[in-house]
Amino acid sequence: MSRIYAVVLAGGVGSRFWPMSRELEPKQLLCLHGGQSLLQNTVARILPLVRPEDVLIVANQQYKFQIQEQLRQFGVPEANIILEPQGKNTAPAIGYAAWRIASSDPDAVMLVLPADNYIGNEAKLRAILKQAVTVAQDDKLVTIGIVPTRPHTGYGYIKIKSPGHHVTKSPVKASKVEKFVEKPDRKTAEKYLKHGGYYWNSGMFIWKASVILDEIKSYLPKLYKTLSLMPVEEVWPRPGRLPVEEAEPRPKDIDANLWKTITPISIDYGVLEKSKKGMVIPAKDLGWSDLGSWSALSDIQKKDAAGNVLEGDCLDLDSRNTTVLSQSHLIATIGLKDVVVVDTEDALLVCDKNRTEDVKQVVSRIKEHKRPEHFSHKTVKRPWGSYTIINHGDGFKVKLVVIAPKKRLSLQRHLKRSEHWVVVEGEAKITVDRDVFYRKANESIYVPKKGVHRLENATAKPLKIVEVQCGAYLEEDDIERLEDDFTR
Repeated sequence: MSRIYAVVLAGGVGSRFWPMSRELEPKQLLCLHGGQSLLQNTVARILPLVRPEDVLIVANQQYKFQIQEQLRQFGVPEANIILEPQGKNTAPAIGYAAWRIASSDPDAVMLVLPADNYIGNEAKLRAILKQAVTVAQDDKLVTIGIVPTRPHTGYGYIKIKSPGHHVTKSPVKASKVEKFVEKPDRKTAEKYLKHGGYYWNSGMFIWKASVILDEIKSYLPKLYKTLSLMPVEEVWPRPGRLPVEEAEPRPKDIDANLWKTITPISIDYGVLEKSKKGMVIPAKDLGWSDLGSWSALSDIQKKDAAGNVLEGDCLDLDSRNTTVLSQSHLIATIGLKDVVVVDTEDALLVCDKNRTEDVKQVVSRIKEHKRPEHFSHKTVKRPWGSYTIINHGDGFKVKLVVIAPKKRLSLQRHLKRSEHWVVVEGEAKITVDRDVFYRKANESIYVPKKGVHRLENATAKPLKIVEVQCGAYLEEDDIERLEDDFTR
């Protein structure tokens, strides 16, 4: 049996989940259902099949520290987080992961999984994935096809050639792909459901690393050539060799100059729609959802007798089939029907439940108007802790800065602003130029413009300070880092 690796695709933004999702805090890193993030749920459900050291995460560079923090509990090595300089869609992401795996183990089987799906029956998914691995051993490209339960117009479909016909050497029943179909209109979706032989495309794929690379070479030769130029070193030892924590050398990062030459393309359009090796294993009663919109999320949430989802500080009178999510304010609703209300510290969404797909257009409008609400929340996470913008105006900005125990900010300076720090909780170790100061609650210090400074929490408890910035320019790019624990 080939060694099994899991490749989790975690690079998207999930803008349809605005205002909770932002560019700095995308959907897959949010806790939308249950106590963990969607990424954590994805990793947790596959660990019974795959060792932690055989899990790879493909994500954008700006999510590096959040992903490291979220995966620490699972024992996934930091070296297994593949950071894309820019998002290039799924074919380059999958291709590079396959290139990394094949450099050490060409016969390995890859489970390619989206980071943001919901699975109600996880044990059944694992059983289906085991079956798919068996089919993939026969050099097939396997897709998990979800048996449709309604004429859904938000999913792509896969049509099979002969339902129930298995054409592999394995005893697992898998059907050959006839074609991939784009998202249909309502009438067409109803036709698919009535006809049979059509499945929702789950975006979950299983294949050998060497086989998908061969198909990329055939159908996306330019991408294959670029991948072949990437510097890749052995990451995982072959069976019988040193344990992974002792393996050397370490993998190299993606070559950013090569990566930017890649044309974005999906694995479906670039390879699977053309390949002759495509197979589908039907999956029924998985409780699967791609969580593509607020409406999709409400489908899996617990509802009251009137079909409402009410989370957070909410009061409702006589609403039906309405979702209300409050993070920071009391929300009172009266007599609503088929409405989604999502509240955050700095933005409020009120939307017809049948138009939740259009939230993406709202985000585009916000970007066009150069507003910050598409990019980050008022509270911005950092590898050392977080900061929250309390107030800002002409020539000033006030933040609450929280530094985690035993963490420190970079040694830095600002060319356009001065700062005044007031400790409100904990004890701060502060460097200003060549001097070191210690400040406790209700004590302060001034950092002049161009002063080289660092803020550190050397204690085992969180440190909180209020930071007042003064100057003509107060944006985050006015930071010159001279030394940084996080190599930013």
